[in-house]
Amino acid sequence: MLVTRLSNKDPEKDKDPDTIRKSLNDVVQKLGQDSEASRSWSDSIYGNREEWEKLKKQIHDRQKALKALVIEKKAGTIGPDEFDSAFREIQDELTALEFKVYNMRLGTKIRA
Repeated sequence: MLVTRLSNKDPEKDKDPDTIRKSLNDVVQKLGQDSEASRSWSDSIYGNREEWEKLKKQIHDRQKALKALVIEKKAGTIGPDEFDSAFREIQDELTALEFKVYNMRLGTKIRA
């Protein structure tokens, strides 16, 4: 996983350990379980309702595809190499979708 810079103002400053620590602390705080974080999450979802519904559907579809893939493997209708390739692809897609959800919640542009 690669975390992109949260600020593009000064690339050299972004490499500074203190700056990185502060950025990560900000992200952790936004992910917290306190009422402020919950309110922020709620505001983000309701402010981007269409995008949120679209992401939920895409995640659900990829999870269903993953389940179907596992069933096919157990049934022996696909080989191990084909399974591994398709599994990795679906997992990568799910990871990208999860990052979209986190970015929506945090108001960031972190990417996988």
